[in-house]
Amino acid sequence: MPPKIGGVLADNHRVMQFLRAPTTRRRVERLIRQGVGVREAAWQLPIDDTDNRQALVEQILAWVRDSMAAMRRPYGIDQVALALACRDAAGRVVCSNSFGVVHPALFYGAEGADRIASFFGDLGAVPLASRHEVVGALLSLGDIAYELSLPRAA
Repeated sequence: MPPKIGGVLADNHRVMQFLRAPTTRRRVERLIRQGVGVREAAWQLPIDDTDNRQALVEQILAWVRDSMAAMRRPYGIDQVALALACRDAAGRVVCSNSFGVVHPALFYGAEGADRIASFFGDLGAVPLASRHEVVGALLSLGDIAYELSLPRAA
């Protein structure tokens, strides 16, 4: 069951419907292009063994958690969207994975680390020479909602 904020479920469907409205969608797209709620990071590769891979999973997980700690959460809107991609030396994306919209709790349990590790499993199909860096992008829906001037919690 989702958490309650002031007696209101954090998965407030009216708020989510508002975010899906066409005019709101355009405003959200503009805010994202401006970088509102977006956090990015990059990690150098190649990774050539399991020990390095696990260390990188832990670094990414720590970055996700640090980024989430700085998010706004108006009315309990705490969802995030995480995407990871691997680029080659020319900057071309050779592998990517989106985690969809999830609650932060995912990244404090084993499932979050498992999902990040599965990205590296997918990356196994990419030749080692083509793996230059992993980039991560985390989008905070709470930051977007805050900027949309939704009624703010006290």
